[in-house]
Amino acid sequence: MTELRYNRAFKKGLAAILFCTVLFSSIVVFFVISKIQYDQLVSDMESLEATIVDVDYHTRPKGLDWQEIYIEYEVDGIVYNRKLKTDTAISFRAGSGAHYSVGEKVQIFYNPQNPEIIASPRSVSVGIFWLIFALLSLGIVLFSLWWMIKSRQKFLVTQDEYDKEGEELKKSKLAKKQQKKKDKFERKKNKFKVRKILKIILISIVALIVAFLLFHFFRGFIRGLTS
Repeated sequence: MTELRYNRAFKKGLAAILFCTVLFSSIVVFFVISKIQYDQLVSDMESLEATIVDVDYHTRPKGLDWQEIYIEYEVDGIVYNRKLKTDTAISFRAGSGAHYSVGEKVQIFYNPQNPEIIASPRSVSVGIFWLIFALLSLGIVLFSLWWMIKSRQKFLVTQDEYDKEGEELKKSKLAKKQQKKKDKFERKKNKFKVRKILKIILISIVALIVAFLLFHFFRGFIRGLTS
């Protein structure tokens, strides 16, 4: 009887599922811990509105934009200025996906014993967003795992097929590597051509300027001799 084994696609799929499961589960755990710490922090706090006095914008080509928000608030006649965040060991960034402007009001909680310590309800809202994202993603990942286990027979191959797949994979990697080298060589070649053209243009401009100056010099010199 021919011995069968799972092909590389099955192994890579399981590895990807394991990675995604750990990643999204970590987000869920992160949220739970941050929410527990947040609830403990605000239990003895009081609420008030703070004014946004400055905003630093941060953009990402991929992912959520975020703001670094600076606020001002007054407690017992004393004005405090600081960055908007929740003062716990673990918390979500309050400015993730935010679009605030200077002068707007935001709700915060402050510690009456030490008003410099605050908590931002928006950090919890951001955490809930990531929690929903992680749970939905976990659902997709677990469904993929279920489908792979259910369809595992389709991924079984003989040892010869497995070895052949490995050889084809090596050839594919080698072809990609050679293509990268070729593309790199072409880019260098094109850069050299551009530099050469720019050098020729620069030399031509310098030559024209020198010719122009020499022309006027000798014309003035000849006029001086004739006069």
